[in-house]
Amino acid sequence: MRQWLDELEARTKKFATDAVKFAATLEDVPRCRDAARQLSRAATSVGANHRAARRVATDRWLAAKLQIVNEEADECVYWLEIIDTGAGLNQEGRRLLRESRELRAIFATGAATMRKRLRAKQARRS
Repeated sequence: MRQWLDELEARTKKFATDAVKFAATLEDVPRCRDAARQLSRAATSVGANHRAARRVATDRWLAAKLQIVNEEADECVYWLEIIDTGAGLNQEGRRLLRESRELRAIFATGAATMRKRLRAKQARRS
């Protein structure tokens, strides 16, 4: 496979593991407990769905999976912003917020590219 896809898969896995570790540090902060759990779920979903996207059979499935990854990355941004409002983000939290925004941008671009590719295929068939 392409090296950049392997690197992106490793990046999403690291993001997920780092987010889970960060969320665990917030379990004792009552006003952040629910947001931390949601962050863990969304962050692990980014990596899992990106991995699944690499194994799909059609461009249509790929476009759908990339949109899911994009939505989950956006959800990570949301939960980190909620945590920031509730308790403030430490250095690691700010790093994760930057990373989630970068991943969201990467996958938004990928999803848009796939939608464009699908429209072009449809236009050729017409």
